[in-house]
Amino acid sequence: MNVIVIEDNKRLGDILRQGLVEDGHQVVISQRGDEGRDLLLASAFDVAVLDVMLPGLDGFSILEQVRAKSCSVPILMLTAKDSMPDIVHGLNLGADDYLTKPFQIQVFIARVRAVGRRAPALKSRTLTVGDLVLDTARGNVERVGAEVVLTKKEYTILEMLMRRPNQIVTRNQLREAAWPHDADVSDSSVDFYMHSLRSKIDIKGSTSLIRTVRSLGYTMATRK
Repeated sequence: MNVIVIEDNKRLGDILRQGLVEDGHQVVISQRGDEGRDLLLASAFDVAVLDVMLPGLDGFSILEQVRAKSCSVPILMLTAKDSMPDIVHGLNLGADDYLTKPFQIQVFIARVRAVGRRAPALKSRTLTVGDLVLDTARGNVERVGAEVVLTKKEYTILEMLMRRPNQIVTRNQLREAAWPHDADVSDSSVDFYMHSLRSKIDIKGSTSLIRTVRSLGYTMATRK
């Protein structure tokens, strides 16, 4: 699944990301409430993990605002605010589950899986951009009906881009999704894998589906 974790504690965020990545998920971390809200509204996530006490915008406000905009992504509240009124307030605003700190990482992973299963319609098994097709169930990629053989990192990068068509995906987001959390990965390394990916999916004489957004990252373009 594609998971966004909105948590301002960097150490805890790193632990959660490592646990989720090891469980096979793609993870985006945001340490500010306002930034996390914007990412949640702009991108296709399967699950959101949301702290309450955040700089910029608190978790309850984020929850209220995204639900008001018909964002149906399953949301797991993760917070030290463990009083009954806080839990009831979060659930009434539209949270799908509530996990209080401290907690065991295995319990956290199980809760993420559980809330993710509640919205099967959000999880497209087949991603399509033009004549490029990625089948998440079989783990294969085709363009114009011909199979494209990718490495694991290339596949992860491509899936992340295809789940966010016409949206900018930063190099840092690609690093978080495709490399171990403690890996020292330079921008040039990300660009190398992107060049390799393009060489495999592009058709000679046609405009590349993957566009570079200078100083920001990349986008999977569905429009010319």
